[in-house]
Amino acid sequence: MKANGQGEPFNGYGGIEDLGLYVATEYGAAWKLHKLQTLTGIGTFTQGRCEAGAPNCTLASIARIMLYHAGRGWNGIPDDLNEVYRVVRKIGVAHGYDPGESGIIRDIFIYTPFEIDNMVRDAWEAFGYPKGIGDNDYFKKWRTIREQIDLNQPLLLSMSIGDYEGHTVSVTGYAIYRNGQDCEKEFVQVLDGWSETVRYVDWDKFGIIPANITKIIPPEVDRQEKKP
Repeated sequence: MKANGQGEPFNGYGGIEDLGLYVATEYGAAWKLHKLQTLTGIGTFTQGRCEAGAPNCTLASIARIMLYHAGRGWNGIPDDLNEVYRVVRKIGVAHGYDPGESGIIRDIFIYTPFEIDNMVRDAWEAFGYPKGIGDNDYFKKWRTIREQIDLNQPLLLSMSIGDYEGHTVSVTGYAIYRNGQDCEKEFVQVLDGWSETVRYVDWDKFGIIPANITKIIPPEVDRQEKKP
């Protein structure tokens, strides 16, 4: 870990492993934690555990969140990572997201992040929940992240450039710091699939970087008792 609390080799907005150290180093001691909202029960596995050496960040992130909902009462979803990933991978390939293929031709002309919400909806249906929702949001990202986390619903964040260039992560929480003058700095908690360590994104430094979030909303009416 670097002296400012970021992991190696991050040097921009992402990969923050020690948030308190990062804030003190980058912004000063006046900034204090005002609110920390974080979800529990979400698998911290790396994307390589799903498929070694594959560019499968989106598929692994969808599988991660589906497993989380399996543990919260949506019993149609298997509680085995390999089973969930197999289903999600098949859906991804159908939408042009084939981890066995990569390169600029695929990324520009075949698969785009605009397909992620469709992949999520297909995953819900494959597990027996046709009323499950996948919904992309390109504009009110911070507000949507707060709303979804407050509802105990992790979501996806897909980024185009910077520390997480062309990468999708699982959003599992957020933090807000204040400096005593009603000024705020926001941070998004993520599992980035590259490490089992919980990391943060500095939302101020993230700024106007092109990105989209994907809400993964379970059909509340179909919920059953939590698995023993």
